[in-house]
Amino acid sequence: MLARVCVRRSLSALSRKRALSAAAAATVPAPVQDGEDGEIGVSENVRSIADQICNLTLMETGQLTKVLKSRLGIGDIAIGAAAPAASASAAAEAEVVEEAPPVEEKKEFNVKLISVDASKKIKLIKAIKESVPGFNLVAAKKLVESAPCTVRENVPKADAEKLQAALTEFGAEVIMD
Repeated sequence: MLARVCVRRSLSALSRKRALSAAAAATVPAPVQDGEDGEIGVSENVRSIADQICNLTLMETGQLTKVLKSRLGIGDIAIGAAAPAASASAAAEAEVVEEAPPVEEKKEFNVKLISVDASKKIKLIKAIKESVPGFNLVAAKKLVESAPCTVRENVPKADAEKLQAALTEFGAEVIMD
């Protein structure tokens, strides 16, 4: 019995909403005509969409609003403050774009040896031995011969730049990732 009452109420509410939307559509003034044949200077596609929107029920209009908000990424606006909030939100969006969070600067880098100048290979091996802790001549030579490879990982920016400058000085092509 309760289900029948709910269905009846829903149907009567729906018919009242349709009657209200039809009455509201009748009170909307017609747009001012620009052209001689009644055209207002919009495309047929736009006119078709406008006609379809005008024929929607309140429920369908609510659904359309939800779909457009989700697709366009528009947040909810308080009903009482809709007009002032629109201009304020546009200004706030402009500020948000300007105040975008700063991109976090990397603190640690990987120094990679890309290529080696063959004529300066011995000097480069010695520079790597001195610059990289724990490397002896044999390890430095293997590293230089296996280019491209990583010389050091997770190095602070200042140390990485020093290492890059030292290796570049001795004919190596070095990048910091």
